[in-house]
Order: sequence, then structure tokens, then C-alpha cells
Amino acid sequence: MKGHKRRRTNDSWTLTVEAGRDPVTGRRKQKFRTFKGTERQAETAVARFIAEVDMGVDVEPSRPTVAVYLGEWLDRQAHKVQARSLKRRTFERYQELVRLHANPAIGAIPLGKLRAVHVERAYQAARDKGLSERTVLHLHRPLFTALRDAVRLQYISRNVAESVEPPRPRTREVEPLEVSRIPVILGAIAGTDLEVPTLIALGTGMRRGEVLGLRWKDLDLDAGTARLSQTLSDDGSFDVPKTNRSRTFHIPTFLIAALRPHRKAQTERRLLCGTAWVDLDLVVDRGDGRPMRVTALSQRFRYAMSKAGLDLHFHALRHGNATLSLSAGIDLKVTSQRLGHSAIGITGDLYTHVADELDRQAAQKLDDLLAPIVGGALTKR
Repeated sequence: MKGHKRRRTNDSWTLTVEAGRDPVTGRRKQKFRTFKGTERQAETAVARFIAEVDMGVDVEPSRPTVAVYLGEWLDRQAHKVQARSLKRRTFERYQELVRLHANPAIGAIPLGKLRAVHVERAYQAARDKGLSERTVLHLHRPLFTALRDAVRLQYISRNVAESVEPPRPRTREVEPLEVSRIPVILGAIAGTDLEVPTLIALGTGMRRGEVLGLRWKDLDLDAGTARLSQTLSDDGSFDVPKTNRSRTFHIPTFLIAALRPHRKAQTERRLLCGTAWVDLDLVVDRGDGRPMRVTALSQRFRYAMSKAGLDLHFHALRHGNATLSLSAGIDLKVTSQRLGHSAIGITGDLYTHVADELDRQAAQKLDDLLAPIVGGALTKR
């Protein structure tokens, strides 16, 4: 394989490598590259260029715009959805963020010419539209990941989003669920088909889609364990859990006691339905084996709470499980793992009101232990 250099200016060169002939047209194939440096450096660059072409490295890949590249990247994400390594809802959110905010701001820029200032301007344009810092952060995450993949694929040499400070939304503080409200909650849904999903959420901290996607094969009532392996999406399809991984955890005795008769009643109902029963092995179903709709669960629970004089969403049960667990002295890391948070810091940030109280209790216990010892030692001086 041959190559040569041609001077353009004093310190600029055009490097050319002969890459054979096109097997269809018979035309010569040449690879070109611009290089800046001395003549000796250019000679070295030609040799390196020849080696790269010889190894099959695409040294002059297509030079797409940001919009074209993001379209390619979204296509790869779609394959991940099919492989169940990415949630469909997450993928659809990526599509929306790219279409509405990334492409209008930076889509026309050639990918190789994208700079950190362009990304900064895209975020500011989103803010100017009235988007919150949290939504701008949601825009940052897929853009950062897409550019990181572009580096891996050798479209670009560096991820310019690394030079941009990520948006920092204000930490949400979750309102604790008071123990005194629990009898009212349970009384409002007792005897209805909301009873079991409510107890599951309260006893495990599962998200609503996780509750509705739970299968009997994921439960071992004798061992008292549950394995979370799928979630029900708003569109009625089943998907991977939010953090893209299953998790196994123990469940409380009161939940096991409620699930045993529920399973028996469901079996009797299945026999009555006969061939009309849709066997998806779901713990919670709408009466014929099919899944209860996510929005229906939320709306019906909200209505039941309203009639009971409470202003509560179904998701409050997940927060209630977390706050009650932490208040009971359960370790923050254990609570985080049970909730399925991707990092312990997320749990700590969400439940700072509980963490502060636990910290105060820790200081008090330390004082009870050490104060007499310290005081006694100091009085002897």
C-alpha cells in the first residue's frame, strides 16, 4: 500500500494513501487527510496513515451533522429496547428530547465542529423555553451518552459535553407518610381490588408499574422473598425495571399473609373465567388475568383517598415505605437497595427529613454513651 504527501502551505500537508480499487467500478480508491507540522513529521504521519488504512480503520468516516448522528444513535437505542436492556419509556423520552430541544439548537452543526459552547447554548435555549433545571438535566444525559458513543466509534476525538457543567436541579424533599394515616388508607381500599396493590407498595416500596408487573413466579411466599424482574409501562407493555436490573428482597409477614388468600381467590376466579382467562401469571390483574392499567390504578387510588379525606397519590406509598423504613432504623444502604435506587445518594437526597432526624438521634445516643465518661474524666483534672 502506497502513500505520499503534498505541501499545501509552509506547515500544512495533504496526505494521500492509495487504498486499491473499487471492486464494482474499478476506480482507484484514495484516502485523504490534512496534517499540520514539519516535513519530517508529515512523513511519519503518512506511514501511520498507511498503517491505519491497512488495518481497516475508517480514517475518514462520514461527517454527519449532529442531527444525523443523533438519529443513528437513537436507532441503536431502539435495538436496546428490543433486547430489553433499555426501557421503552426511556427511549421515547430520548426521542422527544432530541426532537424538541437538541436538534433545533445544535442539529445543523457538523458533529466534528460541535463545541462545548454550542451545548451550553442548547441548554440555555431550553431554559428560555421555560423548561426546569431537572428537564434540562434530562436533556444533558442522553446528549452526553450519545457523544461518548461518538468518541468510541471514532467520529470525534473527545466528548465536548464533558466540559459543560451539568444542570443542577433543586433537590426534591419528599413529604413523610405519617403512621396515623395508614389505617385510614387501608380502610378506604379494604375489600376492593386496590387492597393488594396498596399492600405490596406499602410493604415493598415498589413503583406502581413494578407492582402491576409482579408475577407469582417472582414470589416465594415460603421463603418470604420477592424478585423484581419486569414493570408494566403506561402503554400496557412489559419492560425492564427502571434501573435495568432485577433485584431480590425479603417481604414483610403482613404482606405474605395478605397474598396467600389473594392467590386462592384468584385461582377460583380463573376457573370461573375458563378460556376467557389470560394467563400472564400476574399477582394483580383486572379480573381476567390481564394487567390493570397503570393510569387506572393511579386514578382509582386517588379517588378513594379523596373520599377518605386524604390528598395522596399511589406513589406516596413508595415514599411511605422508605420514610418508615429509615425511621425504624433500617440502614440507608439497605433501604436504597430495596427501593431499587441506582445510587445511595439518591435515597439520601430524597429523604433528608428522615436522615436529619436519624442524625440527631445518633448524636443523642453518642452523647448518652460518652457524656458520663468524658465528664468524669475532666473533673479529675
